[in-house]
Formats: sequence, structure tokens, C-alpha cells
Amino acid sequence: MAHQLVDFTENEAVIQGYSSLELYTHESMTENIDLYESLGYIETNRRTESGYSRVYMGKNLP
Repeated sequence: MAHQLVDFTENEAVIQGYSSLELYTHESMTENIDLYESLGYIETNRRTESGYSRVYMGKNLP
């Protein structure tokens, strides 16, 4: 299901003219990180904001 939601989001972004997507998740959500990496997202940054350890990821769209 999560894979389908990410696919939908990417397709909508392309339709609306976006060339890339960025997202973040908590560093303890390793399943999310693995999913995003399997879908072509690359880690771009790690930082703590408002007490949350976040992993930022991005992907260029076709």
C-alpha cells in the first residue's frame, strides 16, 4: 500500500510539473528509510529539529 501511495504522489508531482521530490522521516523509522531507498530516494541530510532526529531524502523525477 505504501508503495502505491508513493507512486501516486510521484505521478501527480510530474503532472504538476515538478522535477523532484523531497521528504523526511524519523531516523528510527528504518522501514520507511528502506522503502524510500528501494524506490530510488537518496539520503540528502540528517538533522535534529524541534527534538526530532530527521532523515531527509530526495528523488529526481522523470
